[in-house]
Amino acid sequence: MFKRAFVTAIYFIMLIYVSSVYAAGKREGHVCDADFVAGKVGNPDWVILDGRGGDEYQAGHIPRAVNYGKPVVVTFKHPVDGRIVSVQEAEKLLGQIGLDNNKGLIIYGTKGDYHVTIEQLPIYLGVKEFCFLDGGYEAYEASGKKVETGKFNPTPDVFKAKISNPEFYITTEEMIGVVKNKNPKVTLIDVRSPKEYNAEENTTLRGGRIPGAINIPVDKNIDAKTGKMLSQEKLKEVYKNIPKDSRVILYCHRGCRTAFTYYALENLGYKDVSIYEDGYIVWGARNDTPVENEHYTNMRPVVLTIESLKKRLDELEAKIK
Repeated sequence: MFKRAFVTAIYFIMLIYVSSVYAAGKREGHVCDADFVAGKVGNPDWVILDGRGGDEYQAGHIPRAVNYGKPVVVTFKHPVDGRIVSVQEAEKLLGQIGLDNNKGLIIYGTKGDYHVTIEQLPIYLGVKEFCFLDGGYEAYEASGKKVETGKFNPTPDVFKAKISNPEFYITTEEMIGVVKNKNPKVTLIDVRSPKEYNAEENTTLRGGRIPGAINIPVDKNIDAKTGKMLSQEKLKEVYKNIPKDSRVILYCHRGCRTAFTYYALENLGYKDVSIYEDGYIVWGARNDTPVENEHYTNMRPVVLTIESLKKRLDELEAKIK
């Protein structure tokens, strides 16, 4: 009798424990799941930011999520070269959505959208707690949790940056020094596509790559169907040749694609990971930066297209007259 009662008690204790863990959700580093986010809805100590465009947001979003009315990437980054806004402007923008220094921040977008992470800007600025919803809005909606439409209006607050690691972002001048020094303890990872890496596809003046960089495309970190991060075991295989004790510097074209690689390395235990914030769009446009496998952009197709469009426009104007 006593034995049966004891076993029953243990069973219920385990059931309560498992239920509480499930309710709390899962969070690894700066990546969290839908259960974790659901547990923060309505919590005054957290701000949930929908990083999608205004129309998508109003059509359906996580309850009490805030939105800038436009994609977060164009709110915090220059529309052409993709450089991040100043620290002062970022403080102002974060305060507008109700964030202060005692609140955590959750950001989400559509599945697999690395743009909404804003190059890990919340981490750099010292947001108290920050996480990115793995699988995006689709994962939250698919979990059967309540969503809402319309707009949620937050109460503005004051946020002040607390930058503890100034070397989180690497400048172009610093990157030039890294390339010249050829330190074997530094690993450069180009997260762009193989075509960009090999100068077969180019959207800046000089195609190619930063000397010494290895190519591990951003899509190696995520499941193509779900847009979620791969398991730790699979990520270990992806980064098996990257020494744990090396300083890792990530770059892409404008910075956004470094997100999933940063999260992957963080979850695998890499401690010294930085981002070349200017990106290859700046590196390839300057004339004082070394480029490996250098190829210049052929502007002739662009010129011919413009001339063709101009001719067509002239013909249409002539018909109107």
